[in-house]
Amino acid sequence: MNTDEFRVMIADSSPVYKKMFAKAVTEVNNDASVACVADGDEALELIKRNDYDLIIIDAEIKGPGLLELLNGIMLEISKVHILVTGRPSPANERLFSDTLSSDAVECMTKPIYESYDKNHDIIKQRVAEIIRSLLEEKQNTRNIANTKPAAPGKKMQKKYFRPEIVLIAASTGGPSALKVVLSKLRGDCPVPILVVQHIPAYFTELLARDLNLKSRLRVKVAEDDESIAAGTVYLAPGGVHMKIDEKNIIYLDDSPPVNGVRPSADTLFTSVAESFSGKRVLAVILTGMGRDSQDGVARLKKMKECFCMTQSEKTCVVYGMPRAVVEAGLTDEVLDLETITNEIEAFFN
Repeated sequence: MNTDEFRVMIADSSPVYKKMFAKAVTEVNNDASVACVADGDEALELIKRNDYDLIIIDAEIKGPGLLELLNGIMLEISKVHILVTGRPSPANERLFSDTLSSDAVECMTKPIYESYDKNHDIIKQRVAEIIRSLLEEKQNTRNIANTKPAAPGKKMQKKYFRPEIVLIAASTGGPSALKVVLSKLRGDCPVPILVVQHIPAYFTELLARDLNLKSRLRVKVAEDDESIAAGTVYLAPGGVHMKIDEKNIIYLDDSPPVNGVRPSADTLFTSVAESFSGKRVLAVILTGMGRDSQDGVARLKKMKECFCMTQSEKTCVVYGMPRAVVEAGLTDEVLDLETITNEIEAFFN
């Protein structure tokens, strides 16, 4: 097998959507190898004989239930990226909510417009974002052995640092990482926490609801023209950028994606660097593809007193975003996921 080949499997019982996703993949990357199956049993047989970079699964695929199928895939190919798709329905919403806790799994609501071309364009845009990020991650992994780390920047002294705001960035594997971090935080956190998780708009409310149930802090989807308050976690809505102004009020905008994503951590971090009324910022970079947050952390380091934590490679699903910050010499501390909460709280003791 050519190790450089980008391999995709599409498991969908609908011939129309199966063809649409396959067409989108080959238009984005005409060198990709695409396998299509119509049921979960056939999908499991294929993954026993082949490695894949991306698997696209219909939530209503015939055969084993979705969660059973996901578990079977993870046992065979631990690092594969999975996109779960489904028609808009209450049943699929519940399935999507369940899959959000699985690492390396993203969700997408299938477009159901009357226009085939409009549906295809929406699917192609999402597929292009994922493939671009996966290929960048492959390239980063290939180059890491030959990359000379950046000279360490000036490290922030932790002993006397007391944050006035906490910023968290995450992408692939982020929902489960956020649950680990936020569920352990005490309910009397004395500062606001702003979170950018790369996730489609449809699932932001689901994630916020789930995190709110598991956390002693109040977790909510950020709203436009909302003042930030201590003890509250604000989750950036999918599909828009979250920023704050000089009065520490959140505002949302639909300006173009940054680093191919919207919301973007770079956008939030830059707005905090330029507008936040306080001086001391704690930035936490969790698992995720790409390099979103690197430029933002650099800006924070330049304009504020910023202490930056990054999740360790061994505990990341994808060591993309943390690695970008580490290799740029911007991190002050590398931590295993399970220890991040204690280190955050240590700042306030």
